Amino acid sequence: MRQLVFILAWVLCPIPLYALDVVIKVDGLDAKLKDNVLAYLSVERERERESMNPARLSLLHDKAEEEIQAALRPFGYFRPTVTASMVRTDQGFSLSYHIQPGPPVKLSEVDFQLLGEGAQDPRLVKSFSMTAGEVLDQTRYEQAKQQILAEIIEQGYLDARFTQHQLRVDLQRYTASITLHLDTGMQLRFGEVRMQQKVMNPEFLARFVPFNSGDPFSQESLLSLQSDLIDTEYFKQVEVVTRRDQREGDRVPIDINLKPNKRNRYRIGLGYSTDMGPRLTLDWKNRRRGRNGHRMRSELQISEPLTTLSTEYIVPLQRPTVDFVSFGASLEHFDTDTNKGNRALLSASHSVGLERGWRRDLGLEYSYEDFEVGEQEDSSRLLVPSISWLRIKSDGKAYIQRGKRLELRLEGASESLLSTTNFFQLSAAAKFIRGFGDGDWRVLNRLELGATWADDLTELPPSKRFFAGGDNTVRGFGYQDLGPRDQNDEVIGGRYFAVGSVELERHISGKWSGALFMDAGNAFDPDYDSETAYSLGLGARWRSPVGPIRIDIARGWVEDERHWRLHIVIGPEL
Repeated sequence: MRQLVFILAWVLCPIPLYALDVVIKVDGLDAKLKDNVLAYLSVERERERESMNPARLSLLHDKAEEEIQAALRPFGYFRPTVTASMVRTDQGFSLSYHIQPGPPVKLSEVDFQLLGEGAQDPRLVKSFSMTAGEVLDQTRYEQAKQQILAEIIEQGYLDARFTQHQLRVDLQRYTASITLHLDTGMQLRFGEVRMQQKVMNPEFLARFVPFNSGDPFSQESLLSLQSDLIDTEYFKQVEVVTRRDQREGDRVPIDINLKPNKRNRYRIGLGYSTDMGPRLTLDWKNRRRGRNGHRMRSELQISEPLTTLSTEYIVPLQRPTVDFVSFGASLEHFDTDTNKGNRALLSASHSVGLERGWRRDLGLEYSYEDFEVGEQEDSSRLLVPSISWLRIKSDGKAYIQRGKRLELRLEGASESLLSTTNFFQLSAAAKFIRGFGDGDWRVLNRLELGATWADDLTELPPSKRFFAGGDNTVRGFGYQDLGPRDQNDEVIGGRYFAVGSVELERHISGKWSGALFMDAGNAFDPDYDSETAYSLGLGARWRSPVGPIRIDIARGWVEDERHWRLHIVIGPEL
């Protein structure tokens, strides 16, 4: 009868389709239950359709009570009381649903049994995460059930299955019970790993395998192996096949089908930053030199303040994913507001992965540099051994909520070892990213310190001096515009360095966010004057397809100088 009344009202006093306004109010529930009710309500899903009319609205309203009951059952509420109303307004209709969920069903019994060979395995879970007395939550039940099965399969019990899995609800007693019996079956182990390819030495590829024949089967280990082989760029396709059809006893052979990548890669790139200006990059990579995984890369980067031609040859070692030796050579021409010159460099380094994500590099470089800084025109030859540690860790999210970068480097040279001066230099850097407020806010902190022990600043070439100013040190100033000054008020760099930054970022919409920041610091030297520089600014952030883009405008000041400067940077946050 009510539907007939609304149909007659619509026919006699029609509301234009574009003017029909439907307001839905749901109360009496917490946020989680309310969200699920709205997801179940057909009227909520259809209320903004242009085809909505009073007759259709009335039909959907009549279905609402049944849909609300269905929405509450997964959370253990089987006896809700729903008070519904539908009121006509000037623009359309107002629908209201006041819900009293009633008492929840609670678990009276949980019967979980682990059967088969894995019942004696101490690594496997022996109890279910839900216990008697808890409120029935069917979503949690399904998630816990699948998690247990996945964890047992990951330990090598590939044939694991539930022989019984029942969730019973007794509405008369208003209780629920769970019966879960899981048969693990036999624990399977890795058999022979067969690499199907013809371009690399099998002995070299075997170094990538993170397990031995006879180790318990692990899907995670296979995914790690597949990822490592893809990352090498030796192959454009890596297919891992578990050959359970060829199982012998508990041993399962693994076939890895590898499709070779093109040996050479050529790339042309254009970039921009306010420090370097427009930049052209020409890049050539030889992905495979020979059959033992050697790689080679050459690159030409051209920008107004810095042009570099470099090449690097990499030799993987016993753990090819984390250990390697590299040999390099480069030519640089630099011409900034503070210094200019040329530098030739030969280098060798040994890089090794350590525990907890640390990487250690042992290096040796020999360089020749002729330069002009202020009124000084000179040249230097340096044989520099170095050691550095680097750790980069993040949560892996596109919008990082927890991340950090830690770096420490020590290097030096001696006149007794093919060098024109003596010096020892220590530098350290740290950056932290922390999200809060449901991920919409972030705080980014950065600190960089450096110190050089040398008899006189003028004995150091520009490449071993510290400068400040620019996109990545103190914004509001140009690239290397900050540092100790000589008697002609020209920046000549310093033997010490300290820069810090605090940034507060707020997500705005989609891939955009805004930021407020403060930078402070400078390069210093006891023989020359320099004061701490400061800057305040605001910026925009865009997570673009090519990486994060930062656009900042900053007001910088040092002593009596004041500067406004725009900064644009494309690159990773850590």
